[in-house]
Amino acid sequence: MLIGLGGTNYPLDESSDKEVIALPILDVKLSRIQKLLGIKVSLKELDEILFRYGMELDSYEVLPDGDYWLKIEITPDRPDMLSLWGLVRALKKYMGKNVGLEHYEVKGSTYRIIVDESVKSIRPYIASVVVKGVKLTEEDLEDLIYAQEKLHDTFCRGRKKASIGFYPFRKISWPLHYYAEDPEKIRFTPLDFDEELNAYEILEKHPTGEKYAHILRPYKKYPVFTDDEGHILSLPPIINSEDYGKITIEDSDILIETTGMHKPTVELVINILSAIMKDLGGTLFSVKIEYPNHHEYSPYMSNKKWKLKKKYVEEMLGVHLSVSEITKLLNMMGLDGKEIDSNTLEVLVPPYRADILHPIDIVDDIARAIGFDNFEPELTPIFTTSGILERTEVIDYVRELMVGLGYNEAFTFALTSFEDQFDKMRLERKEAVIISGAKEVQINTVRVWLIPELLKALTYNKNRKYPIKLFEVSDVVILDKNVDTGARNETHLAAISAHMDANFTEIRSVAEYILRNLGFREIEIRRINHPSFIEGRVIAIYVDNKRIGVLGELHPEVILNWGLSIPVAAMEISLEELMGWSYKPVEFA
Repeated sequence: MLIGLGGTNYPLDESSDKEVIALPILDVKLSRIQKLLGIKVSLKELDEILFRYGMELDSYEVLPDGDYWLKIEITPDRPDMLSLWGLVRALKKYMGKNVGLEHYEVKGSTYRIIVDESVKSIRPYIASVVVKGVKLTEEDLEDLIYAQEKLHDTFCRGRKKASIGFYPFRKISWPLHYYAEDPEKIRFTPLDFDEELNAYEILEKHPTGEKYAHILRPYKKYPVFTDDEGHILSLPPIINSEDYGKITIEDSDILIETTGMHKPTVELVINILSAIMKDLGGTLFSVKIEYPNHHEYSPYMSNKKWKLKKKYVEEMLGVHLSVSEITKLLNMMGLDGKEIDSNTLEVLVPPYRADILHPIDIVDDIARAIGFDNFEPELTPIFTTSGILERTEVIDYVRELMVGLGYNEAFTFALTSFEDQFDKMRLERKEAVIISGAKEVQINTVRVWLIPELLKALTYNKNRKYPIKLFEVSDVVILDKNVDTGARNETHLAAISAHMDANFTEIRSVAEYILRNLGFREIEIRRINHPSFIEGRVIAIYVDNKRIGVLGELHPEVILNWGLSIPVAAMEISLEELMGWSYKPVEFA
C-alpha cells in the first residue's frame, strides 16, 4: 500500500548539457531509523518530529514484513541529511539525545595525492580522506552508495560540481596521481564490466558512461585518478575501476575522494562523507593534496565560527532568551555557543553544514529548536490599508472595455518559438530572449508580441462558430541593454477579430474606442508597411508623437501559415508606452 503523494526523483537529462536536478527526497526504512536512533519511534511520532524540524514525510509504503518504506522530503539547504546517518544525527540532537557540537578528530598521515597542471582547465579540484576501522554491513553499504548517488543527483548537480569515489585502501599504492590523459590511453575495466575499455569506449558502452558522457566530451583529454604503480582507480566523474575502485563489506579501510569544478562543493562533500564514516565508527586520516603551486590537507573538518548578538536573536524572534538558553537551543541543532559577553555569543558550526551563510540562518535554527508552535502570536502595532496600483486599475479597465465590445479574454503562454513569433508572421527573425537547452524544440524564446499567440489560440478553436473575437492584456519581454537583467517586461493589449467581414475599419474603431476611454483625444495614424499585414490596410498608432501600436488586416499568407481560412483583423498596443509607465529597477538598501 502506497500512502501519500510520493516524491519523484528527476535524473539528469542526458540529451543536453543542462541539468534537471533530483528532488531532495531521502528513501529509507523506518526500522533503519529506529535502529540508529536507539528509540522505537512510531511513524506518527517521526512524522511530527520531521514536520517541526522543517522536513516532511512525503509518503510511505507498507512492506510485506510490516516495516515501512519512507520517502522523506529533506529541507533543500541541508545536503548533510541526504543520508541515513546525517538525518539520524540531526534527529538525535533535536530529540535531546547526543546534543551539542560533534568533534571530528582527523589524524595526520603521509598519504598524498599529486595533482597535475593538466587538469586545471578540465576538473581542477580534488579532496580526499582515508577511513580505517569501519565495519560495514550489507545494509550500510547499500545506504552508503545511495547517499553517494543522492548527493550526485542533487547537491553535486549531476556530478558536474563534484563527484564521489570509494576505493579499497588495501589495493592502493601511495602516493596517488590526478592528471589528464588522452582518452585512448586511459584503459581499464570499469565497474560491473568484465572487459577492458578505453575512455572513449566507456562513454559509449557503459550505462554510467553514457549517462554522464556530456561532462567530458567537450575536452580533448580526460581526468584520470591512479595510484603510484599506475593502476587506474577511476575516470572522474564517470566510473571507478572494477579492480581497484570497488568496495565490499570486507573492506574496513576505505579511501574516499571527491573531484569537481567547484571547490566549495568538493570540500563540503568530503566533509559530509567524513562525518558519515565517523558515525559508522571509522577513524579519519588526512590526505595531503599537492597542487602545482601549493598544498593543503583534506578533509576540512574545522568548525566554523560566527558571532551572534543576543539582542539580534530576540529582535528577530520576538522572545526574550538568556545566553544559556540560546546555547541549549543551539545544542539541539548540533551547534554550540560560547558566551563572549552578556550580549554576544561565539557560535561554532560543524563542517558538514552548508546552510549557515548569515547570522539569520543561526536564528532560524534557534527558532526550529524552540518550535514554531511555541511562539505566541501578536498583532502588529502598525495597521495599514491596502490599495490597487494605478497600473492595475488601468489594466482592469481595459479588460472591462474589451469584454464590453464582445471580445473574449485569452491567456496565452509567455514561452513560445521563433517560428511562431517571426516565421509564421512573415517577419525577419530578430534578437530575442533565447531559452538555452530547452527540452521542447517548439519552446525556444519568450514572446515579443501577443498577436501570434492569439492566432495560435484561434487555430486551436478554428472549428468553432464565427465570429471569434479574442483579446489579451499581458506582458512581452523586450531586450534592453539599459537594465541590469538585459531584458524588461512590457505590458501590451492585443486583439484579433476573425470572421468573413473582418476588416481594417472594425479593428481601428476598437483601438480608437479604447484610447478615447483612457482619455486620449489626440490620436495620430500613419500608413506603414508591415509584412504581417496587407499593404495599404495597416497603420501605426501615435499618441503624443510616440508610436504605441499597430493595427490592420492580416496578410493572407500569415492566415494560411496558421492553418486558417478566414479574414482576421488585428491590433496591438503597448500600454507601457501609452501610459508612460517606465521601467524602474528595484532599489536595494
